[in-house]
Amino acid sequence: MEAVTSNYLKKISFLILISISLGKTVEGASMSLFSKEKHEVVVSSPFEGVISINGSIAPNAKIERVLKWGDEEDTETVFTDDDGKFTLQVKRAEIEVNPLVQFTAHQKIFVYYQGEKYQIWVMGKLDKELYAELNGKPVNVQCGLNDSIRRIESPGGLLGTSCTWDGLDYDQKVVSSYFKET
Repeated sequence: MEAVTSNYLKKISFLILISISLGKTVEGASMSLFSKEKHEVVVSSPFEGVISINGSIAPNAKIERVLKWGDEEDTETVFTDDDGKFTLQVKRAEIEVNPLVQFTAHQKIFVYYQGEKYQIWVMGKLDKELYAELNGKPVNVQCGLNDSIRRIESPGGLLGTSCTWDGLDYDQKVVSSYFKET
């Protein structure tokens, strides 16, 4: 029993020693697996489209985008114009990135129209790059408030949306969407 306890204490001591030594830095150069460097990330790419309900445009609808990443949260509100069009700007942030932790930004978009609340977008974004949500800029986005949320597996994370688009723009070259709907 004493040998087992002694062996256990040696393992714990070794792990503590490794943890301490990995945390040391030399003249500002990081030597730690746990170090954090500041990086600019795209929490949410720009997103524009048209809101409709029952096949008709939805003018003056309130669009609310709620973003969460790390310990941060941001809410942006815009309104559709007379043609039901809306534009949400890119949201960037400077964050400390730990190489051992996956970047994740949670995105939700709600529409408030004629006293009702509709969710049109929910995503866990796993990549910090611009347009990583769908691996390209969606073209001709149409969001129907009466449409059901569909689950889409995209290269940038798992997406639930009631929006559709004609394809994705890769540097001004539109390509049909290749991600699969489940």
